[in-house]
Amino acid sequence: MKNKVKTSFEEKINRIQEIVDLLDSGEKPLEEMIIIYEEGMKLATECKSFLENAENKIIDITNKYTSEN
Repeated sequence: MKNKVKTSFEEKINRIQEIVDLLDSGEKPLEEMIIIYEEGMKLATECKSFLENAENKIIDITNKYTSEN
């Protein structure tokens, strides 16, 4: 069974930047670039979801402490 390691938000952002650099270079074969692009899109979707959840938590915390006044 494959061992899943949780990747941090920052690590995902760094990997996305690496992917952008790879795609911009155009040095890989097209087939490999498509696979790399798909990885980047998956990571971008995960990061977007993480940020949306973080935003909702911040809104909840703000509402909790501002509504008690």
